[in-house]
Amino acid sequence: MYRSGENYDKMAELVGQIYIDYDIHSFPIDEKEVCHKMGVCLLPYSEFPIEERELLKKKSLSGFYVPPTYNSPPMIFFNNNIDEGGSEGNMRRNIFHEIRHYVCEDTDEKTENDDLADYFGKYFLAPISYLIALNITNINQIVADFAVDYDMATYIVKNLRNRRNRYGDTLFDYEKPLLKHLLKSQYDDVICQSHK
Repeated sequence: MYRSGENYDKMAELVGQIYIDYDIHSFPIDEKEVCHKMGVCLLPYSEFPIEERELLKKKSLSGFYVPPTYNSPPMIFFNNNIDEGGSEGNMRRNIFHEIRHYVCEDTDEKTENDDLADYFGKYFLAPISYLIALNITNINQIVADFAVDYDMATYIVKNLRNRRNRYGDTLFDYEKPLLKHLLKSQYDDVICQSHK
């Protein structure tokens, strides 16, 4: 199903705001630290008895978000068994996928919400604007530097190429605060260098 580019831009802008608000500034992103800073309780399936684990997997093989209540914080349950969930990179993306559901207060399982949450999770792990600014285009470097799996790195490079084919190395206004946050004193030098 087609999604407006504006919706994806909003997800990228939201990622940037979270990086700034919670002072996230180094890669690879630590999903446990991010959840801690955001007040989200992160619960791996392996912490539950086998019977309960099976029930959790019936709800979702990869993981799910439970909204906060009066008595409990927001919670993300996730499958930390790599053999069942794919890879560590995929597990990490799933956690950020669920963070998007939390931040956007999703209350239903709409396909659009899941599509945007998938994009959000991938962008959170390796922001396209950061890759453009530092001219990172190598799949293996993305795997190593951002702790994503090869398939995800391939997807990210495909998105990067599509973006560059359409806009070159232009950075959008909503991306600049994130880059200033991540690059700090190097920002002006890196941005000037990437636009030569």
